[in-house]
Amino acid sequence: MAPSPRRKRSAGQTPTRGITIKHLAAELGLSITTISRALNGYSDVGEATRQKIVEAARRAGYTPNRNAQRLVTQRSHTIAWVQSEHDAKFADPHFVEVLAGVLREARLSRYDIVLSGEPPEGQMAAYEHYVRDGSVDGFIVDVPRPDDPRVAFLKSAGVPFVVHGRDGVANDFGWVDIDNHGVFYNLAKLVVENGHRKFAFINGDEQYLYALIRRRAVDAAVRDLGLPPDTVLYFEGTHPMGDAGYQLTELALADPEVTAVIYSSILFALEGLSAITQAGKKPGKDMMIASMNDQLQYLNLSPLEGIATLVNSSLRAGGRALVAEVIRQCETGKTGGTMIPAFFDLADGISAETIKDDVLFA
Repeated sequence: MAPSPRRKRSAGQTPTRGITIKHLAAELGLSITTISRALNGYSDVGEATRQKIVEAARRAGYTPNRNAQRLVTQRSHTIAWVQSEHDAKFADPHFVEVLAGVLREARLSRYDIVLSGEPPEGQMAAYEHYVRDGSVDGFIVDVPRPDDPRVAFLKSAGVPFVVHGRDGVANDFGWVDIDNHGVFYNLAKLVVENGHRKFAFINGDEQYLYALIRRRAVDAAVRDLGLPPDTVLYFEGTHPMGDAGYQLTELALADPEVTAVIYSSILFALEGLSAITQAGKKPGKDMMIASMNDQLQYLNLSPLEGIATLVNSSLRAGGRALVAEVIRQCETGKTGGTMIPAFFDLADGISAETIKDDVLFA
């Protein structure tokens, strides 16, 4: 039987199989060490040389061998994100937005994300396993609680990690957050200074830090303005924030003195809008609406246009910042914090005396 003819390589096609640092070193007349250090970002290689090496690697179709890299650098270029095994969590659009940002930044930075779903009682065991076997370089911790055991464990283990949230002005670990206190303090002041003497705050689940801090901020604003505590009615949703906005708004409107509602989530606000109109109220006229807007990509916010005050901040940008921070720790050993900017978008007719340039969090 005649042998099958070999397929001809198309013009301009560069063979990529088997390209190694040794081949690049021979082509460029440089040492293997120089090639390796340039491709791994070491600062002792000049920029012109680095660019020359990177371009040659790109032309040759060189792909680093992750196993070989790990042996040399003792790093896996992998970040673990341990989640609670909760069906509602994975359907939560807030989580999906953060995930989109995390995956994009990880891809651009050539890192992998290990997403692990664990029952609540098994989460700490998962962290211990990853730390013990050294299979990941760092961790993302989301939706922290007060005195979160995950944070305490990772600090004691001395490994890189970043928390999506924080419990004070500064923390001795890496974090990414918006200024929850500043945003909701100023929203409450804005409501009061626009003439409302009774309003509702529909918050998230207050067993989590972000919601607890938001409630404390509204409390502080009411207190600082010299108003009685019953100026605000508090309502609390469950985590993850879902379809409770309509029911909670109905409860708020049962008090006829309520003339404004602050929402912790744009999901609550969109559903609350229906409850407000069903109650015969005119949103933006005899009922003020203010809400956090995490810029969930799939939502149509046109029903709120011009009648609601929104504080805009991107959860997707937050996801990207989480990856950037944990990678920075992996490469420098130094922790830090990233504040995600938030911008006020005032409804028509709303006076903004309470919002100063230095609290826009830009």
